[in-house]
Amino acid sequence: MREVGVMAAQATDARVRHELELALRNGPFPAALHLAIEVSGLTLEEIRDWLGEHGAQLSIATLSYWRRGRSRPERAASLLAVRLLEELLELPPNALMALLGPRRLRGRWIGHVPGSLSPDLLFADPRPEELLRTVGATRQNRLRRVSVHVTVEIDAERMVQRILVRELVRAAADRVSRLAVLYFAEERPDQPPELTGVTNARIGQIETDRSVGLVAAELILDRVLDVGQPALVEYEWQFTPGTLMVNYEHRFVEPVREYVLQTRFAPGVVPAHCHRYDRRTVAAPEGNHTELWIGGADSALLAETDVPSGIVGMRWSWSQQNCGRV
Repeated sequence: MREVGVMAAQATDARVRHELELALRNGPFPAALHLAIEVSGLTLEEIRDWLGEHGAQLSIATLSYWRRGRSRPERAASLLAVRLLEELLELPPNALMALLGPRRLRGRWIGHVPGSLSPDLLFADPRPEELLRTVGATRQNRLRRVSVHVTVEIDAERMVQRILVRELVRAAADRVSRLAVLYFAEERPDQPPELTGVTNARIGQIETDRSVGLVAAELILDRVLDVGQPALVEYEWQFTPGTLMVNYEHRFVEPVREYVLQTRFAPGVVPAHCHRYDRRTVAAPEGNHTELWIGGADSALLAETDVPSGIVGMRWSWSQQNCGRV
């Protein structure tokens, strides 16, 4: 039994170390600090005492607030303490400091994530943000998306049938239980899709603006998350028959670690041309075009890591000849 206990402890330690590596790479700061403390095995009292001996007077309450996302270091003395924490917790230089980004602004940008964009720049319209606030989404950075997987299904009539989304998220604060999702139905604003097929969560409040084709929804997670804890949520957008789609794009307010977009075409309707594109903002021109090949399964794939905030999409078109296959 002792050997089993040792093996279990080793497995847990390896898992926490792996989560720490991801948090140091992707953030947020509270999750990285929390996991680094867990790996170190030090108590908050021991950390406080060591910091004091090295010229940084910090209370246990402040340390606790930092690791739980209830406050963040901003003053010069606090930033000195963060650099000392990197040394004490045996982290690479600037590992924690880099996750803080520029000094936090007050007012509507409270909770701003380094590298993020205002939704106004991604939609050129205030209504997406207004709808998100209506369903309970706020500017507070309480939940971070780590990866986003999207599958678009095009039927035999070249119409979009459904879009499946899988998101891996991680809490940046304690007691997080809700995820907000948004769809912008530019194809047919008067007939936006229906949210369905939710896994590991349930649908809460939904708001729709048919004048521009916006749907904002609240997903209530199947468990309450504390800082650093992950959740995997899946859901579908079901479309009214007859909705033509020739491109799909995802708009990232914040950077994400991984983005995967696959478009599946029904047999016999494989497009002639498929390419990837991106835009920094909705007003910017498309750039970085890359041709995408259609595989034997009649699908095109786009997979990227360390995706900055902005717009990344796939566009396809049909003609007399089919596009190449691998």
